[in-house]
Amino acid sequence: MQQTGPVALAPPPAAANSTVDRLGAVASGLCAAHCAASALLPSVLSAMGLGALLGHEAEWGFTIVAVVLAAAALILGWRRHQSRPVMVLLGAGITGLVASRLVEEAGIHGVGTAIGVAAGLILVVGHIGNIRASRQGHAGAA
Repeated sequence: MQQTGPVALAPPPAAANSTVDRLGAVASGLCAAHCAASALLPSVLSAMGLGALLGHEAEWGFTIVAVVLAAAALILGWRRHQSRPVMVLLGAGITGLVASRLVEEAGIHGVGTAIGVAAGLILVVGHIGNIRASRQGHAGAA
């Protein structure tokens, strides 16, 4: 009878990382732009017929998409390159987006918006760092 040891998960292909990170960077950038536009130009958005983007449902939708893509990128990236700085950026961005939504829900709109814009931009940087570290393809790459 043949014994088998623990099964190690192979790192995902770089193409899978890159696709998730590209989508994540776009989603995070749009999330940050949405936060800024919603705070600075709400009447313009309404006049353009885009008032639905100002609702809580749209804001949570953007947040959920960005968080899911960032979480997927974090997991795939860790399995591929184990870069702590990249994982810290992605983790901070995820935490910041969720915190911004909770702060907004509590009625502290200016602070929530600032946190949301910063978190979205942090996620964009994290996704770009993840792409670079995945291309280098070795543990500890930054």
